[in-house]
Amino acid sequence: MSLAPVSPSGQSAGAEPTGAYRHPWRVAIIAGLASFVDGGALTVNGIALVIYQQTIGLTPTDVGMLTAVVTVALAVGALVGGRLGDIYGRRKVFIITMAMIVIGSLAPTFATDFWILFAGLALLGFGVGADLPVSLATVAEAATDKNRGAMLVFSQVMWVAAAFIVVIVTTATGGMGRLSGQILYGLIVVVALIGLLLRLTVPESPMWLQSREERRLGVHTIRADKARMRDLLQPPFRRPFVVLMVFYALVTCASTITNAFSTYVAANVAGIPVEEFVPYSLALFPIGLIALGVYMKFAGGRLRMPLFLIGGAVFVAGLMIPVVFGFSLVTLLGAWFIASIGQTSAGEPIARMWANESFPTMLRSTGQGFVFTFGRVMAAITSAIIPALIVLSPSMVYIASAGAALLGVLVGWIGFRGGRITNEFDHEQEPTAVTNGEPITT
Repeated sequence: MSLAPVSPSGQSAGAEPTGAYRHPWRVAIIAGLASFVDGGALTVNGIALVIYQQTIGLTPTDVGMLTAVVTVALAVGALVGGRLGDIYGRRKVFIITMAMIVIGSLAPTFATDFWILFAGLALLGFGVGADLPVSLATVAEAATDKNRGAMLVFSQVMWVAAAFIVVIVTTATGGMGRLSGQILYGLIVVVALIGLLLRLTVPESPMWLQSREERRLGVHTIRADKARMRDLLQPPFRRPFVVLMVFYALVTCASTITNAFSTYVAANVAGIPVEEFVPYSLALFPIGLIALGVYMKFAGGRLRMPLFLIGGAVFVAGLMIPVVFGFSLVTLLGAWFIASIGQTSAGEPIARMWANESFPTMLRSTGQGFVFTFGRVMAAITSAIIPALIVLSPSMVYIASAGAALLGVLVGWIGFRGGRITNEFDHEQEPTAVTNGEPITT
């Protein structure tokens, strides 16, 4: 017979958690700086390393290694940080990871030695990767059912805003040589330092504290008992775990061609000079931010799945534009714009919502860590082979990307339609029965 679930404050299970954050949106902004740093760091790295190649003598091999170490460190960091965030708490981990980001980004800001750059970027990548699942879990746990979707989508707004700001700064500092790269990395240092100081004012997640206390007292609730990594591979969490891994990997790989290679395709396939293409692409960022802002209003409501299907169709259609109409300035910008609009409701934002809702508190950042790692590793592999495939047939690359997007949307729809996957925020406080010393969900 299980004990009646209680929180540290003596609250019974099934009730709303006590001790919730007074200002959840403040927590969402501070914790969401992880997404800002993530978007900023990835964008900066892709630009600044090219600048450093031209100014401090980095070789193409050096640039490749420095790019690769960030990707690998991000993947490892998401796994490690996600698990530690569930074991030791959100606050401890996201303070340490932001400190790592500050220290790591100092190296490429001031150093010229390859191995110092390598170590700094490895630390930066690990910190960003470890921070993201823990910070998103913090945002989700600070929210209510009414605003959780909006707050998680807002984290994606910060990601896009960071990339937009980096492109603006790059444009403004063009022609400054190495100083331009230093300013870009210095921007990451400043934002991360501000984020670190602000995070010192954020208390631990009340939901995580309650789960830990129930576990310590031997109170058998879903959130207290389901805390082992192997629980992710057992019902009821195996289904969302597998669905999210496949969905996120497919849509992330599908978006790589437009998000990371539009300028490359413009220059190498359509013969459009980079300086001509980039200013037009810059105008797409505000439109993307507006689309995310509109989606925030509907992300947590009953229109989520219809918008997901509509967004998926738009995503696929956007990727097919150059295939149908040829490769030109208009079609490449159109593909990027329309595919990005589709991704608003059928890409990263909904993956963040599903990942936080599908796992209980003591597995929330662990599950996300695995999902993000798998998706980003697959995207990195995709990025490595896309240039060679573009040489063979750029149309086939876009067709394959559209196919991946379509398959990803189908996986997400089949997996999550009709309430097939439980929202753990609604059920994790429920008691579990105990059979032969092992807790089972009742």
